[in-house]
Amino acid sequence: MSFTVQPLRPNSSTPTCCVLVLTYNGRSHLESCLPSLLRAVRKVPGGCPVVVVDNRSTDETVDWLRRYYPEVEILIAERNDYLFSLNRVVASRSEDVVVILNNDMHFDENFILAMLPHFDSADIFAVTARILDWEGNQITTGQRVAEKRHAWFYKSWRLGVQESCLTLDACGGGAAFRRSMYMELGGFDPLYRPGYWEDTDISYRAWRRGWKIVYEPGSTIYHRISASFSEQKGGASAVTRLIRRNEVIFAVRNVGGWGFVTVYLALLPVRMVRNAIMKNHAFWQGALQALPRIPAALARRATDRHRRSDDDFLQEIEQRVFVTGNNRTKDYELSKN
Repeated sequence: MSFTVQPLRPNSSTPTCCVLVLTYNGRSHLESCLPSLLRAVRKVPGGCPVVVVDNRSTDETVDWLRRYYPEVEILIAERNDYLFSLNRVVASRSEDVVVILNNDMHFDENFILAMLPHFDSADIFAVTARILDWEGNQITTGQRVAEKRHAWFYKSWRLGVQESCLTLDACGGGAAFRRSMYMELGGFDPLYRPGYWEDTDISYRAWRRGWKIVYEPGSTIYHRISASFSEQKGGASAVTRLIRRNEVIFAVRNVGGWGFVTVYLALLPVRMVRNAIMKNHAFWQGALQALPRIPAALARRATDRHRRSDDDFLQEIEQRVFVTGNNRTKDYELSKN
């Protein structure tokens, strides 16, 4: 099955949008983020409000914003709930599309304009940007594809994709979401608190409902990778364990049918032991931390009523690939499965 992105029709209107930037003690990041972001939003027809959602910063971020960026709306979260603070904010907005961004980014001036035309198609849930490293030397996200193999779930990037295409997930800090669909899905699931895999989760649930996600390489973002989150969570090793924990939660919550998850859970202790022997401590420690959340993940799976086969949409995504070179990279290979 092919997929062709339809541009805005001459008689259609550009969807209204706003930008949400999440921050916590992030003044140094915002100093680099906001100038390029404001240049980009000024190019959006009809305007595009910028809302900085502050997760109860203890530094001078809020006072600094009020002094130097009076055109930016400031919303102070009820508590520091990481990315999940955005659920309340999205619910309070009236725009058709919300662009959700990390604060440790800077932007091409057309990155919003490149995403908005895709929402002219009624079945588009989200559009995700091409993300490069801070200097723009290396592409770090491309088209996402995935496969189920040996009762495990593997994700990988197609970094050489040159055209708009379907993709598995929308980056939680670098994508535009149709607000009505986001709210129908309940937003980012706090089961993954404090973070990681929550964006893949909401994307997978959107695909299950028959909605689609587009990768738009014409929308370019530059990211200081994991800078803000690593600062809060105690460094790279803690973040890696968290990723492994939520990888397990995601698979139990979403992947395949009940047969798949039964085999997955039966094999999980074997994989934990194998990875412990191999000194892959991040995997077995993360999987161990996932165990208390597995009942909640299974309960969520049981209540799903919109269950398009993931075999179907994973194949649909895979079939739309325009790649230069052999640029396919696995990003979850820590465990030998």
